[in-house]
Amino acid sequence: MKLHELPKSPNRKKKRVGRGESSGLGKTAGKGNKGAKARSGYRVSPVTSGIPWYRKLPIRGFSNFRFRRDRTPVALKRLLPFVARGICEFNLEVFIANGVVRGGTREIKIIGNEELPMAITIRAEQFSEGAMAAIARTGGHAIVIGKNEEVAGVGVV
Repeated sequence: MKLHELPKSPNRKKKRVGRGESSGLGKTAGKGNKGAKARSGYRVSPVTSGIPWYRKLPIRGFSNFRFRRDRTPVALKRLLPFVARGICEFNLEVFIANGVVRGGTREIKIIGNEELPMAITIRAEQFSEGAMAAIARTGGHAIVIGKNEEVAGVGVV
């Protein structure tokens, strides 16, 4: 039996690379020219290739971001022109209708300690201490409401 008469092995899977020019895969052995991919020991991860390192790290800890409550602050100073026109009852719908807050607003917080010319009633999710004191000085009412329904009517007098 001679070398050229040997039968092909059924278990042969790969062509041997880097075994001379005439083999078809000599010189760079199909790896191109230079660079990390041409060196030995380089392996591309199929999952994380091209993803920044900070996205490969596991997510640990707790973030309150998903549970935040977006409350739009409204200063009492913004309400003075409406009070001068005779509007004395304020709630979310009135604020949106008069352009004080945007249409997508769900909750508001009244802030500031401006002197009000007359007693007003405001229904909001939250009030600052200064705003409650300013409303109380004129004899108005600050009514704290909860998730779209009135939870506690706190008449500040």
